[in-house]
Amino acid sequence: MRHIRKYAKIFQCTFRDQLAYLSAFVTGQIFFVVIIFVFFSLWKVIYGKEGLIAGLSLTQTLWYLTFTETVELSKARIYLTIQNEVKEGSIAYALNRPYSYNGFQTARAMGESLVKMIPILILGFVTTLLFVGPLPGYARALPFGLVLITGGLLLNTLWMLNIGLLAFWTEDVTPFYWIFQKLIFILGGMFFPIDFFPDWLQQTARSLPFAFSAYWPALTMVRFSRHAFLTGLTGQVVYIILLGLTGSLLFRAAQRKVHVQGG
Repeated sequence: MRHIRKYAKIFQCTFRDQLAYLSAFVTGQIFFVVIIFVFFSLWKVIYGKEGLIAGLSLTQTLWYLTFTETVELSKARIYLTIQNEVKEGSIAYALNRPYSYNGFQTARAMGESLVKMIPILILGFVTTLLFVGPLPGYARALPFGLVLITGGLLLNTLWMLNIGLLAFWTEDVTPFYWIFQKLIFILGGMFFPIDFFPDWLQQTARSLPFAFSAYWPALTMVRFSRHAFLTGLTGQVVYIILLGLTGSLLFRAAQRKVHVQGG
């Protein structure tokens, strides 16, 4: 319980600190509005006179994008922090501190991500409402969607953590992040729902960890069902545990590497 309070305090301090930069962050999100406008123009042409594509309307598809982009734009890129600490050697000071390095980085990242998530959701709501109108069932789906969006942010944080820890072996982990990002874009259903994929690819993509970061949270919001929510939540729990264990193993291996090289 003492350890939980410790990481909760780290989360709380980061959350409070990030609020001081919130106005600057919101100002910089004009790019988000541009993304929504571009995809609105694209999907409007694609849909044409079609009412539904793969069971989704133009309104649902554009709203879907706002939720996937919320997860993408809110994530804290802690892989850069870890990479820099390894390069500079300051990581050595963190090894003897009375807390888990992975837990510390995860708590900080979630504090930052959740502060960013709120204004992006609001901005996406206002912008998409102006373009295509209200999303049917928004109020009902919102509590469940927020749970999965938060879970998606935690999944992304653990991916960032694992990628960052690879810096102990490669120093520059940016290429690994690029690969991960492209997998989220395509197999995670970032820009368009996995429902638009060919049948043979849909089942595989829906089961991959990337889909639980983006696709399932957004799908639960735009086409809410208890089954979609429980599927998304179950997958997130499984992959959060797996990525957490992977991060723990990587850090233990990294510690041994530091001890061997540093004496």
